[in-house]
Amino acid sequence: MFILTDFNIKTLNKEGIEKLFNIFKRDFIDNQTILQKEDISFDIDVKADKLCPCPFGNNVSKPERFWHIITITENKVKHKNNPCPDKIEKNRKYDEARAKRIHWIKILIDNWQTDDDIEYFYQKRENKVNLIIWHIKKDFLVIIRKLSHTNDKFLVSSYLIYRSEIRRYEKQLKEYKEEAPNGLEWF
Repeated sequence: MFILTDFNIKTLNKEGIEKLFNIFKRDFIDNQTILQKEDISFDIDVKADKLCPCPFGNNVSKPERFWHIITITENKVKHKNNPCPDKIEKNRKYDEARAKRIHWIKILIDNWQTDDDIEYFYQKRENKVNLIIWHIKKDFLVIIRKLSHTNDKFLVSSYLIYRSEIRRYEKQLKEYKEEAPNGLEWF
């Protein structure tokens, strides 16, 4: 059994970003994260070469995926603060709830088959197939996408599920369990 703990990163600042990035780098760049089920395994791709500038002038760009997992979509123009110049990514803002759980992502991926508090299901979005790994007690999920041109899997996102969204995920999980296997499974 593992322990999921939170740490405190309240604001988007140079020190906090570096602390968060060191965790991301440790888990996904310096060390390969592997999604495994029985004897089949897939590397988790974070597209580390797709970079966005750091807003703090330290001249060290960081992967777009890093910025994505510590930010959330924002509709109010004045609140957007994601430094990534990508058309979609720049419409996001720092999200403390996501940021302080960045170290949970690898833990959920590593334990998705062995922890009784983790549920999973496959979800089709447009023409893409995602694996949703959901820690039920912590209301936190990780989304991994199957890439058609490679055996690797792409880390799409991770976030805290708020109470207003839980029913939707419970419904998707129930439907998946009733229909599984439904042809979306990778393994």
